Amino acid sequence: MKFSDVRKIVTATGGVFLFAFLFIKAQAIDLNQHNRYITDLRQINERDTRMNQEILQISSGILNDYDPIVNELDALQDLQTRLKNTPNFIEGQERLELSKILQEHIQILQQKEQLIEDFKSKNSTLKKSLLYLPIAVSNLSVKTTTKLGGYELVIDLNNLLKNVLLYSASDSEELNRQLQSQINNISQKQKQIYQDPDLDIAIAHAEIILQNKPQVDTLVQQIVGLPSSQTSEKLAQTYNQHYQEALRTANFYRLWLYLYSLISLTSLVVYIILKLRKSATLIRQAEEQYRSIVDNSVEGIFRTTPSGRYLSANTTLANIYGYASPEELCASITNIDRQVYVQPNRHAELIDLLEKQDSVSGFESQVYRKDGNIIWIVEKAKAVRDRHGDLIYYEGTVEDITVRRAWQEALFFEQEQSERLLLNILPEPIAERLKQSNSTIADSFAEVTVLFADIVGFTELASCFSPTQVVELLNQIFSAFDELSERYGLEKIKTIGDAYMVVGGLPTPRTNHTEAIAQMALDMQEVITKFNSHNNQTLSIRIGINSGPVVAGVIGIKKFSYDLWGDTVNTASRMESQGVPDRIQVTENTYKQLKHKFKFEERGVIQIKGKGEMTTYFLTGKIEGEL
Repeated sequence: MKFSDVRKIVTATGGVFLFAFLFIKAQAIDLNQHNRYITDLRQINERDTRMNQEILQISSGILNDYDPIVNELDALQDLQTRLKNTPNFIEGQERLELSKILQEHIQILQQKEQLIEDFKSKNSTLKKSLLYLPIAVSNLSVKTTTKLGGYELVIDLNNLLKNVLLYSASDSEELNRQLQSQINNISQKQKQIYQDPDLDIAIAHAEIILQNKPQVDTLVQQIVGLPSSQTSEKLAQTYNQHYQEALRTANFYRLWLYLYSLISLTSLVVYIILKLRKSATLIRQAEEQYRSIVDNSVEGIFRTTPSGRYLSANTTLANIYGYASPEELCASITNIDRQVYVQPNRHAELIDLLEKQDSVSGFESQVYRKDGNIIWIVEKAKAVRDRHGDLIYYEGTVEDITVRRAWQEALFFEQEQSERLLLNILPEPIAERLKQSNSTIADSFAEVTVLFADIVGFTELASCFSPTQVVELLNQIFSAFDELSERYGLEKIKTIGDAYMVVGGLPTPRTNHTEAIAQMALDMQEVITKFNSHNNQTLSIRIGINSGPVVAGVIGIKKFSYDLWGDTVNTASRMESQGVPDRIQVTENTYKQLKHKFKFEERGVIQIKGKGEMTTYFLTGKIEGEL
């Protein structure tokens, strides 16, 4: 990779990262988070103030239920928990500062909660004594009025009750000292004049009120005096300060993002314009090179309308069709189907293929040149369509293959000749195998029938005729034999002089090979009979047949020969050579296969060279009604 390419990649990557950084920093403040936080701050201050008011109301006796205070405490704790979720745009040290102030507020609320618990305990005791003291005084007034000194005690108790009630509504030190003196005085009278448990209870309630009232007032002052409101206000002010800083920061980065985007967009536009100019130059150069390539191409190039007119062509196409220039070709040919193609509707066939497949290659046709001469061409074409699939035009290439076709036809003729010659000496399946492989061809066949035939008297006949006449006579006979072998699906192996060898059951195995050979042997006798009749001769034929296994294969390198080997072949040859003229001698194996369909005469046991004694039979004909 070039250094310039690396530099471009690094620059582009850096630009993307810078844009991403500015984009993230310039994101607008989340107003939902901000409004939620501001609302929670306002509520925490309001609820704290309301809770202080409720404490004062309870201490003054206006409110007797502690549930509102408990509810306010729970709500304040929930608000503190929510305030821990600082808005996302508050980061770093600012977030830590808010968390620190909030923690102070949490600690203050915990202190207030503990003081409230103490207040509830002390105030409950105080309220109970304030409730029971008037009852106790009333009971004592009824009980002591009729007793000695009781009237004065009742007066003292009523004065005590009055001062206690006044003291409960104020925090006067003077009343405190006066009450203490009254309690001591009543206690002295109790010891001297009147002793009653109810009086002890009344004195105890008065002492409890005297003791708890200052404590309750102190707890109320401590609760109300805790700086929870100041802390929440500090939290609100600190948050507002950081919120304004976040706004300024976001606006700052937003401004830089706009500037960076403007610069980047301008740079991109300039880059695109320069690229377009460069691309236009390259396209113009490419078009010039394309036109040069098209004009100098070895193939003809064309564009045609769906109606069959040339839209454009190169010089090579004009030369192929014999025109001086592409312009002359386009102007002269107005109907391609009629003026160009030799075969009627050939152009329509090409169009039909293009409609089905959109592209065609290897389309060979005969066409007319300008001078009327006919040449061969091969076309490769395709249909060009718009984005809706509608046809615009056809385009493709044309190559003059006249010389190639001539060579192909000559080569095809030579190949046919070679094939024909090869099939004359080899069976077709063997010839196909030989063409596909150079390896040795040899096959074993478990059961075939071999026939040897020899024309008796032909040697003497040949001495009376010229060589040409001899060959013509022999050709008449062997051609008839060849027709018989083809008719019965048998394979001619070879001829040796006036001897003829044919086999059934190979190279393609068949089940009725023995019957086919027997039928051919009988027909061969008829061929000789007809030959003698037409040529006024007295030739006879000696035939030998045997059935059994053989090995068949191709031998030779330049001159191929398909031949058979094995004891079956040798025995069949002995059947012919040691046979009788005009008779068909077969072995016992062949006889057993044919005896139900053909007629035989038993010759008996004869001495066969190389085999010893063998029982042989003469085939005399076929049984009527049997194949």
